[in-house]
Amino acid sequence: MAYSRCGGSPEGASLIFAHSVKEAKPVAWKVMGYWLDGEYTDLAVCLLKNSDHLFSQANQEKLKDGMPHGIETPICCNGCGYWGYEMNKEGYCQDCWE
Repeated sequence: MAYSRCGGSPEGASLIFAHSVKEAKPVAWKVMGYWLDGEYTDLAVCLLKNSDHLFSQANQEKLKDGMPHGIETPICCNGCGYWGYEMNKEGYCQDCWE
């Protein structure tokens, strides 16, 4: 996940597929740098653990070839608007579905 540490919306984040944080940061900058208020140093990248379900949103061709890439706007829950959670077939995370 890539996001701005300093500026922009606290909810603003992109989904990045890479082999390491070092590889992910330049990819994230290409994907979302234009909408960050800060500089490259304000961009943060972190690993999302236990989130294998997010691989379905990857560009499958690039994923297969091991190419790093990003998704500027990942699929969000129809209820809360957050992403990163596993969604049911109606597009809701578990919290919103309950």
